[in-house]
Amino acid sequence: MVAWLCDRVIDGDYVVIPLLIVLVRIGIVRLAIWRVGSLRMISGLIVGAAVLVVVGLVGKRMRAQEKRVPTEDGIVYGVADGQTLTMDYYAPKEKAHSREKLRPIGIIIHGGGYHGGDSKSGSEAYAADFLAPAGYAVFSVNYRLAPKYPHPYMVLDVQRAVRFIRHNAQRWNADGARIVLVGGSAGGFLSNMVGLLNAAGDPNATDPVDRESAKAQAVVSLYAQSSFEFVPLNADVHRLLDPLIAEKGEREAIREASPITYVNKDDPPFLEILGDQDEYIPFAEATNLQDALHKVGVRCDIIRIPGGKHGTGGWNKLPGVPDWERGMTEWLNARLRHEGPIGEGIRARVAVTASPQ
Repeated sequence: MVAWLCDRVIDGDYVVIPLLIVLVRIGIVRLAIWRVGSLRMISGLIVGAAVLVVVGLVGKRMRAQEKRVPTEDGIVYGVADGQTLTMDYYAPKEKAHSREKLRPIGIIIHGGGYHGGDSKSGSEAYAADFLAPAGYAVFSVNYRLAPKYPHPYMVLDVQRAVRFIRHNAQRWNADGARIVLVGGSAGGFLSNMVGLLNAAGDPNATDPVDRESAKAQAVVSLYAQSSFEFVPLNADVHRLLDPLIAEKGEREAIREASPITYVNKDDPPFLEILGDQDEYIPFAEATNLQDALHKVGVRCDIIRIPGGKHGTGGWNKLPGVPDWERGMTEWLNARLRHEGPIGEGIRARVAVTASPQ
């Protein structure tokens, strides 16, 4: 259990940290009772030791994770409410786009329960590891977080990022007409929302970036909500939606904030990837969106991860896990008319043997 929780923290799911500390506390208390028979001697030790153990476990796991270094770090794509909005850039491998003058663009949107995470959150930023070698110009964006910035501020930030990258695409020898959104968890909600809104540019805007469209040409959403109607509103969602609920009532707020509300025939093709054992997102969130898109004639495909939980971190350890990274890249290549090598940067599959009884 502790090992799994450490994996969740590494993947940016910081909500589990209190549970992790509680489990470590229980272990320390039991050890102390066995060794000294008294709790009074460890009253100050429990919290400190628990934190140290958690940090040690997570640190050990993080050192074992793949390390990625952006080609450019902290690129400013806008300023909102006095807050600088930044993103990272991962350049494609030279050999991967030798026959293309301009490279397709992948925009990664991190998760974190709408209130945490950043552009380097491993579960989503991992996509840069295999998309850049396949010839994509990859950007990973930060956005404003709830509860200080509830819905729709983070949607507006991601739209701004799309517009900025499109407007400046030639700076990176990239093709502003071939953009895919790749989001996971909260970032998957954002990729769904921005992909379905198809926001046009404002021709009267003084900032030329804001004259650009925020429309994507493809969307990949990993373990993401398509609607808030069928999933209980947990603490993370309340951070995101409470002001809107207070203003418009729960029913209208849910309708307005649910990506599936905005499905129409002009939407880009969608690929949804998620595990069928996800702790937060029912598999029906994917099939419901697929049904809605199919009804208006828009392509939507699903890659199911049998036994997969929330986040990509442990998927490579599942028995018989599909080669979803290759499948995702091949799907994108077909949608964006791109050719490039596939395979580099994909996590090795790990055979996990059962512990002896």
